[in-house]
Amino acid sequence: MAPARAPSPARCHAAAAAGLALCALLAACEAPAPAPPRPAPATAASGASLAGTQAAVYSLPRGSPSARLLMRGVLQPGDQFVVNALDDALGCKTPRRVGSGSAQRQPDAAHLAAGVLTTLDFVVIKSQRQQCLVRWSFTPVAGRSYALQGSSSATGCGAALIDVTLPDQLRPADGALRRNMGSEVCLPLSRSAPPPRSPLEGGQSDGDAVLNPGATTADLEGLIRP
Repeated sequence: MAPARAPSPARCHAAAAAGLALCALLAACEAPAPAPPRPAPATAASGASLAGTQAAVYSLPRGSPSARLLMRGVLQPGDQFVVNALDDALGCKTPRRVGSGSAQRQPDAAHLAAGVLTTLDFVVIKSQRQQCLVRWSFTPVAGRSYALQGSSSATGCGAALIDVTLPDQLRPADGALRRNMGSEVCLPLSRSAPPPRSPLEGGQSDGDAVLNPGATTADLEGLIRP
């Protein structure tokens, strides 16, 4: 099997200009897809749910067609992140953890069920037990590769949902809609906003996802695995 092709300097320069770690992402999306994740024991509730619900680990339904998901975080020192898929994609309820990591450790690629509406949360956990969430809904297409690329700042966070199936032609995921804006954490699909035309524009961040200082020790315990 031929080794993964490294991203070109031009693409690296474009990614750096946008403040996203897309070079590592591009190399990853050209590598062979790993096996679907195995189910794991449930963990404690996450700030991702904005409630104290328990977050089990997401597993691909048996026999389901799938799409590949990469997860990347460009974070402030001490920040960590978790990506959840919500069982209730319309109502934004019942999170299941897809992956978690930090600036030093990116999670392995995962597989999502294709052909069904899927809601993903990218949640940043600050060292001060503050949290910040960006929520996207879309319908993954079987055989395609996507990336949920997030970042954090001192006052907020952002995340883009990108179709990376063709590494030289990155584009926003078809049909993706931003479900949380301002104080509204689960907008109806009819009121949700699509991403900007280019994943390098970064317009879906804009600092509009701000820190929530309400996370408690119980909310965060066990959320990020060492």
